[in-house]
Amino acid sequence: MQRLRDYARFLVWSSGLGYLALWATTVWTVDYGTAMFANSGVCRPDPTRELFYWACDPASPLTMLAALANTALTFTLWAPVYVAAAIVQPRLIVIAAPLAATHVIGLPAALLVTIRSAVAALAGLRWLLRAAATRLHAAGRAGDASAPRARTRPAARIRQRDTFGLRGSPGV
Repeated sequence: MQRLRDYARFLVWSSGLGYLALWATTVWTVDYGTAMFANSGVCRPDPTRELFYWACDPASPLTMLAALANTALTFTLWAPVYVAAAIVQPRLIVIAAPLAATHVIGLPAALLVTIRSAVAALAGLRWLLRAAATRLHAAGRAGDASAPRARTRPAARIRQRDTFGLRGSPGV
């Protein structure tokens, strides 16, 4: 059972990180794609497509980067267009289903990865601050032996119940 849990954890983290990378590639393509591809002289917008894609000369090393950018655009920005086309033409469901599945699986996984990473970062920061406070407190104690010790409250006594909840107690 532990092995299945480890596999599931690996799949969720891989999906989440992949989805975040997909959107990072899309943002990079939208922000810097024109400067990278159009100014290279070997790439241009593809004139045969209705949607915006980059087309590069096959001998150019930018062909692979343009293919990656086009794939990221397809899975993110143009996915609603493909899903809408599949509604009109049902034979296009073969293209629209993986695009929709990417968002159905990737978005919750990316949220989980982001939240878990933030929690781990904040826990590490908390540990560092606590360690620094302990060192500072220890340095203050070592420097002043006559300093009074901090008072601590004794733990409160909690009365044990014989029953769970309020059922069976008098007055209810």
